[in-house]
Amino acid sequence: MKQNFLSKYGPAILLTVMLLCPLAMTYAQTDAASKAYDVNLSLNQATVRSFTEAFAKETGVLFSYDSAIASKNLGDVTVKASKLPLTAILDSVFAGKAGFSYEIVSSTVVVSYIEPQVPSGSKLSVTGTVTDVMGDPLIGAGVFVKGTANGVTTDAMGRYAIKADSDAVLVFSYIGFKDGEKPVNNRSVIDITLVEDLNILDDVVVVGYGTQSRKTLTTSISKVDGEKLYGQPVSTVGDALKGKVSGLRVASNSTLAGSSPRFLIRGGSSINMGNDPIYIVDGALRDDLQGINPNDIESMEVLKDAASAAIYGARASNGVILVTTKKGNISRGPEIVFDAQVGFSAPERKWDFMSARELLAWTRPAIANIYANSSGTLAPKTWLEGQCAWGTGNTTNASQYTTQYLERGGVVPEGYQWMIDPLDPSKVLIFTDTDFQSQWMSEALWHKEYIGINGGNERLRYAASISYLGDEGVYAMTGYDVITTHANVSFKITKNLEAATNFDLSRQRTDRFVDNYFNAFGRGIMFAPTSKGFHPEVGYITGTGNKNAQLAEVYDKYCDREAATNRTSSSFSLKWTIIEGLSAFAQYTFYDNQYRGSYYTYGEIDGYKNPVTSERSTTETRTQTSRNTFTAHLSYDKTFNNKHDFSAVAGWELLTQRYWYLTANSTGSVSDDVPIIQSGVNFSASNKDERQAMMSAFARVQYDYEDRYILSATFRADGSSKFAKGNRWGYFPAGSAAWVISEEPFFANAKNKMNTLKIRASYGLTGNNGIGLYDTYGAFATDVYHGTSTLLPSKMQNTGMKWETTTQLDLGVDFGFLRDRVRFIFDYYNKKTDNMLFSIKLPDTAPYSSVKANIGSARFYGFEAEINADVIARKNFTWSVGATYSYNQNKVLSLPEEYAYEEVDTYGNLTGKIAYRIDGYKMSETGYRFAGIAVGEPLGRIYGYKIDHIIESDFEAAASMYDSRSKGHRVNDGQQITGRKDVGDYAFVNRVGSAKDVNGNEIINDEDQFYLGSAVPHSIGGINNTFRYKRLSFHVYFDYALGHSIYNYMKTRMIQHTMGMSQSALASYAKDCWKYPGDPDAKYARYFPNDADYGNANWGRASDFNVENASYLCLRDVSLYYDLPDRWVSKIGMKKLTVGVSGNTLHYFTGVTGAINPETGMAADADAGHYSVTNNASSNGNIFPATSKFLLNVKITF
Repeated sequence: MKQNFLSKYGPAILLTVMLLCPLAMTYAQTDAASKAYDVNLSLNQATVRSFTEAFAKETGVLFSYDSAIASKNLGDVTVKASKLPLTAILDSVFAGKAGFSYEIVSSTVVVSYIEPQVPSGSKLSVTGTVTDVMGDPLIGAGVFVKGTANGVTTDAMGRYAIKADSDAVLVFSYIGFKDGEKPVNNRSVIDITLVEDLNILDDVVVVGYGTQSRKTLTTSISKVDGEKLYGQPVSTVGDALKGKVSGLRVASNSTLAGSSPRFLIRGGSSINMGNDPIYIVDGALRDDLQGINPNDIESMEVLKDAASAAIYGARASNGVILVTTKKGNISRGPEIVFDAQVGFSAPERKWDFMSARELLAWTRPAIANIYANSSGTLAPKTWLEGQCAWGTGNTTNASQYTTQYLERGGVVPEGYQWMIDPLDPSKVLIFTDTDFQSQWMSEALWHKEYIGINGGNERLRYAASISYLGDEGVYAMTGYDVITTHANVSFKITKNLEAATNFDLSRQRTDRFVDNYFNAFGRGIMFAPTSKGFHPEVGYITGTGNKNAQLAEVYDKYCDREAATNRTSSSFSLKWTIIEGLSAFAQYTFYDNQYRGSYYTYGEIDGYKNPVTSERSTTETRTQTSRNTFTAHLSYDKTFNNKHDFSAVAGWELLTQRYWYLTANSTGSVSDDVPIIQSGVNFSASNKDERQAMMSAFARVQYDYEDRYILSATFRADGSSKFAKGNRWGYFPAGSAAWVISEEPFFANAKNKMNTLKIRASYGLTGNNGIGLYDTYGAFATDVYHGTSTLLPSKMQNTGMKWETTTQLDLGVDFGFLRDRVRFIFDYYNKKTDNMLFSIKLPDTAPYSSVKANIGSARFYGFEAEINADVIARKNFTWSVGATYSYNQNKVLSLPEEYAYEEVDTYGNLTGKIAYRIDGYKMSETGYRFAGIAVGEPLGRIYGYKIDHIIESDFEAAASMYDSRSKGHRVNDGQQITGRKDVGDYAFVNRVGSAKDVNGNEIINDEDQFYLGSAVPHSIGGINNTFRYKRLSFHVYFDYALGHSIYNYMKTRMIQHTMGMSQSALASYAKDCWKYPGDPDAKYARYFPNDADYGNANWGRASDFNVENASYLCLRDVSLYYDLPDRWVSKIGMKKLTVGVSGNTLHYFTGVTGAINPETGMAADADAGHYSVTNNASSNGNIFPATSKFLLNVKITF
């Protein structure tokens, strides 16, 4: 320990002075002792060093003491002295400080300390301070007398006071730190410094029906500590996990408020069945992670390989996500936490549209030039002088648009702009310029409040919380709020019997957006800026445009759509320790999910008719899923000869589930005054009542020798009511092994650099029973036959159907360097799914369109890596980094025989092989087949046309191949002749062997499509950096996805600029269109007003214009927090007060055009296929931009 100059050399100096100048010393001593001092000091929890330094600074008095007592605690010291001698002041300071004494030698005060002796076995009061290695107090650390229930927690200064026997031992604990022990040994003051537990191998992870040290883990399990999720500025748990777990893809297929992202572990396991993992929260099987507050999570484990997941059997082939919520913690409590976040959310980006002025300057000349030689509907005068977005005929209140000529001598109306007509400089155009996009999406209030309590003792532990989150919704009619409550109590009934109960309740309410996203939002944001939208004398104006294209307020006002989901989860468990090492556990869990959807569409409000529909539709929907699970198991854990560790679990489980569904609708009510179903005249209703059950037996055994050689095996048998007799039971074994090389004696010399080296291997079988209840047994539907109600078969039965199974091999290695300051985990996996549940098409003559069967197989493979490092760990500054990377691919291995055909190459030559393909295209000339789902090819492939070049001359246009999608409009003759091309159009690549016309000429049609991209990324991951300087912490996190594409049809919509039914705004990138032959700046084909209806289909097809590489890097989280000094907050009764700012989903670095979320191109439905390819301008496309959040945060701990 460092010493100041006087404490190190003072005794020698004083001795010299005493030998040479005894008289002077005597005089100095008398003078120092009798001199009067003025002192005003107030120190909290002073040590010998802090007191003497402060006293010396104020008085000039010198002190000397042994370095061993420098940190001895003097408690709170207050000195207020006026003209008092030094001895009087020091006597008052050291009064009552057992063991302390002082002596004035010359002009120096020598402080000494002798440990007070207390008779053995007697009670005494022990005080002290618990700190970390940097000297900072650990608030809420647990201090217990070993072997008793006597315990306390430290205060805001890290101080404690406890009664203990003189020969007792104190145990100190704090989350994230190694426990410490100190014998009392008759001492009244005991300080301790706890060391942070940086060794990842000592981490405890939750496994199936138990826990396990990571050091002896033989399987692939990733853990996310609850502290990393706490306070995240997100609405759902999934949003806080993006990129943070290797092998887990988390992607938002809808960014509407409250929407939960989709999870995909290691690519899933199926072609057309569900690929979502199973979610188990505190032992209860749930449908998703909605309604769980991230602040209530203690830990999340992602079980990725078969050996870890097989013990859950059913659907475990897609992986398992285990969530453990917070339990009572003795070392923390009693503790009350209040956490509040408030701020706003906003679109991460918007579409860049032309202003009204730019639109008119761009469009009017284009119409005049392109349609100059056209007649009839396409005559330029029809559009330039008519009632349309850029026409001048909008002269009445009922006109949908505002563009018109200013009369001579007229005044520009308020709110209008003007410009010289680009077609006639003698005339002035007047118009409005309204940003309709901002009416559909804008900043919205977002806030979250959370109160949690936690504490207990050796017999009783408790944790409870309540939280409210409100999100007004960035997009129109998308408000969202959710209330969550959580409670957990565990208690010891007897020495060997423990009980616990857990309860979670959430109520989620949302303003439900209309079902067709594009019709409302897509068309709404494209509202031409010259539109009126509304006139008080007319109402909401549709005019000749598409009636679905309306103001945001139309849908907000006329559509009363609310959905609410109540989720309840509760459990009660008993654990009986029969003998040492042997225990019995039983748990009952109940999960209930109730949904209510109440939709009503008004026909008229305030005298204005609904411009979209007059049906006055009322719909009420109710669903309920109730699930009961009873689990019982025996656990055995024993160590023999301090070398052989053996553990085993064996148990039984019964799950029953019931699902109710009821929906009713009516239309045609004569009034909006009674918006209920009975008021309608056209009524329809349907309902369901479904039941299923599954019985299971499971077991796991594990053996390890000196933590070096570890073997583990699991087994599960599931009997599912979804399958018919003879096929109900599925059996899922798995095994794993690990060798901890770093524990070998020969590795000892390398441990100072690489302290951890473990290799792992696992292999096992998991199952999937994700079929409908009627796929095995068939179903009937009601119908009317000759006026009589009857039952007709609606689904074909297949009693031979059985479990889909997935075998998986996992090879892994764990490294730890520099005492685990650098930690690295790597896994390679190879999954093969057999007996794949597949829907087989039936001939058109059959009464059924398809039937489910076990035919087909696929492979999912890849590797993943995690690295975490404490780059800098100093007293006042730390820097830690973390990164994940996951690579995944898949391949179809087999398909049903009905999809077999003789394979030919691209030139039509037989290859001698039998190929298998579902759907896709067949070349007319050669018979070559491509696209669809095929053996040997990956899932999720996107096909479309390839652009070869832009046509630059009339000669080239005349020589172009016939294009079946082209309307054939040419500027020079104004005619539409199907198949023709014009100057400025795209020339698409012709595929070898594709169709020809009757004259043998090559043509462009649907056979001329090529592979353009994949719907799923091949690589995902995240990069995290956390910096801490004293009380300030800064966190920045990026996540990324590479290799996937999105069919961005909104890019097409924004440039097609339909001139007919939908007269839309125009994206600014239209300025990059081809303008003249040889245009060096042309990025796209020529601009054509209404390319969809009258043009040559340059945009209106899947091509490499709108199928875009969606790889992205997202600045996901940024936060800055400051912990106020404890001496400040303790004065107002707080343990800790943290304030900060945070942001979420701040920016995507991506090549995707416009305001499109690049995370995924799958449909926005909750059950959309991960490998599905969806046009994002479809009714359920992922059309909404991502949302960013900017928040202020405060966290108070009492």
